Amino acid sequence: MKKFLSILLSATMVMSLAACKGGSSSTTATTAAPAQTTAASAKEEAPAGEKTPAPEKAAEAEVTLKFVEQMPDGHIMTDTLYYFADKVEELSGGSIKVERYSGGQLGDDTAMQEGVQMGTIDVIRTEFTTLVNFGAKKVEVTTLPYVIRDRDHFWKMVNSDVGQELLASIQEDGTQMVGLCIIEEGSRHFFTKDPVNSLSDLAGKKLRVQNTEMWLEIIKSLGASPTPMSFSELYTALQSGVVDGAEQPLSGFVSQKFYEVCPNMILDGHVYPVEAYVISEITWNKLTDEQKEIILQAAKETQIFNRESIQAAEDEIMESFDELGVTVVDVPDKSEWIEAVQPVYEKFGSQDVLALLKRIQDIQ
Repeated sequence: MKKFLSILLSATMVMSLAACKGGSSSTTATTAAPAQTTAASAKEEAPAGEKTPAPEKAAEAEVTLKFVEQMPDGHIMTDTLYYFADKVEELSGGSIKVERYSGGQLGDDTAMQEGVQMGTIDVIRTEFTTLVNFGAKKVEVTTLPYVIRDRDHFWKMVNSDVGQELLASIQEDGTQMVGLCIIEEGSRHFFTKDPVNSLSDLAGKKLRVQNTEMWLEIIKSLGASPTPMSFSELYTALQSGVVDGAEQPLSGFVSQKFYEVCPNMILDGHVYPVEAYVISEITWNKLTDEQKEIILQAAKETQIFNRESIQAAEDEIMESFDELGVTVVDVPDKSEWIEAVQPVYEKFGSQDVLALLKRIQDIQ
């Protein structure tokens, strides 16, 4: 465990650089029927003295894709999905149409990922934490607490060999999804009804978490009581006292107006979620190579938009906290928090996970 702790505590800030990579798979191209006029027949029909016209290129069949986002309109990640959709339509010249769904219209995170596996939903944003439940093994390392230090470290990791391996592993691990690019929403922090000024103040508090084994263990290790529930139920649960608090990135905290019922936030940054846009493998295998390249290029441009827009959004949110009546406590020294989550590393820190963790923490 000292080895785990030294890895985490020795981390330094790094420079950022974005990168994006699409998954690959065997493909079954879907195209329109080839043009009927061949070069030979055109030559026969051309009047004497005139050049033989070149055969026309076969037009690709129009494709309609469903892009789905759990957050509502107005949320920075919904804006990002819409940007992605717009780029796909723009770069395809309109041959790829995109239907946009936000605010959980097609179900919660689990239902969305099941839809992607079945091919009834084409593209979603998903956290690596949730992908673990669908068979993604390699990405599990990023779901451990206090792995990624800050935004600079995040983007340096994305641009590294590790980032490329993690993105490719989504498909390689048999999730039936293909990773398009890695994105982010910022660090997750705890917010509560009563003030929390230190780790000890979390003791016994009922905190809503995602229903994954990793999250349950993280909350337990910090002394709180994990309470899994659907995100759509959270505001009412906070309002009625079913739970005492929860955790979210800054953008989620503000967009859902959780500050109205939980005006206290502690910036512990216990997890820096790695997220990705993924496409159904069923859908991917139906696309032509040209269509795939269009989607990958749109994803690359969306990744740049994400990096710039999330930083601007968080700066604006932090400036708004006084007006919103939010009390913010910073945690400049996370040593105590890192020590507390060592049981999580003991449970989930296999030899392979530890080796990958070291590669991430060694990124300078």
